[in-house]
Amino acid sequence: MRLQGFALLPLLAAAPPVSAQVSAPIKGWHLGAGVEAVRFGHIAISDVLPERDTEVRPTSRPAFWISAGRAVGAWRVGLEAGWAGGHLEAANDEVLLQDLVSEVSRYHLALGIGRRVAAVGPGVVELAVAPLVDFWSVAGDGRVRGGAEARVVVRVPLGSVELENRIGIGVSGNPIEREDLGEASDLRGLRTFLVGIGLRLPI
Repeated sequence: MRLQGFALLPLLAAAPPVSAQVSAPIKGWHLGAGVEAVRFGHIAISDVLPERDTEVRPTSRPAFWISAGRAVGAWRVGLEAGWAGGHLEAANDEVLLQDLVSEVSRYHLALGIGRRVAAVGPGVVELAVAPLVDFWSVAGDGRVRGGAEARVVVRVPLGSVELENRIGIGVSGNPIEREDLGEASDLRGLRTFLVGIGLRLPI
């Protein structure tokens, strides 16, 4: 999938329609669900092609998440679980190749801790950090990697729910090992960039 289309969703959803019913931000316990577009930085340089260093990375993909959390004053804490299925791709200056045979999928657990820093009309802007654990399935082989994300979140109340727009960056352990690639001149940690949209409702 392409990141650009999903990147427009938070911009389109940042402000509610004039006719929408607006209420106060959700306080106390809440549930949430949403979708993100996730793009990964390369995790390896392969020198299998002479004079052509090739970057290897997980494919860009949609990621789906659910969460439960609690808001106390300006602070919000939540536990989030997610899934993003995909594959590997390799690219250089001339070609992009995707391996559609081997599955490289991510199962995701994160503990988000955020603080409200500004108001935007009826909504709020929140800065959050999220220590995380990723469970990768690489061609049927399970691998566990730790990491963290930093997010900017805009929440807009719409009646009894909140519309959430998020953008973030993250770093975590490399899910790929040297033997997976055969030949590699460099292995590095995984970098992620994400944009997403979701809904939260009180419980």
